[in-house]
Amino acid sequence: MNKRRFPFLVAFIFFLSMCFSFSQGVQQAPDYGKIIGAWKIEIDADGEYFYLTLNLRNVNGTLEGTISESQGYFTDVPVSEIVYDGENLSFEFRSPTPPDGVARLVRAEFKVGVDTKDGIISVPDLGVSAKAAGIREKL
Repeated sequence: MNKRRFPFLVAFIFFLSMCFSFSQGVQQAPDYGKIIGAWKIEIDADGEYFYLTLNLRNVNGTLEGTISESQGYFTDVPVSEIVYDGENLSFEFRSPTPPDGVARLVRAEFKVGVDTKDGIISVPDLGVSAKAAGIREKL
């Protein structure tokens, strides 16, 4: 091999490996349009039903939202730890919970479809979870 080409070849291989590493580390952001808006959520806790409204919005590339209970038990509670990977949505919030109305952490995990989502809402402190389904309201 020509000795003059060797440093160029090494530099070129290094450049290619850096480009490949960078492209592997960069992930495309999920399409938030699939989840932005108001969602009506029905929770089935062994035949006892609860109804929530989740409002999600994109604020400068960050998901933010609030959640309310249909009977006014809690209203516009901020949701946090919102994670959406293009298929799964999870979030949590702190609100009064049955049976005693004490504010507890509530976690939600959903698989998102076209204007629908199915999943589980749980209250870890009580060791309970329930099936939940949501439908996005049409604008």
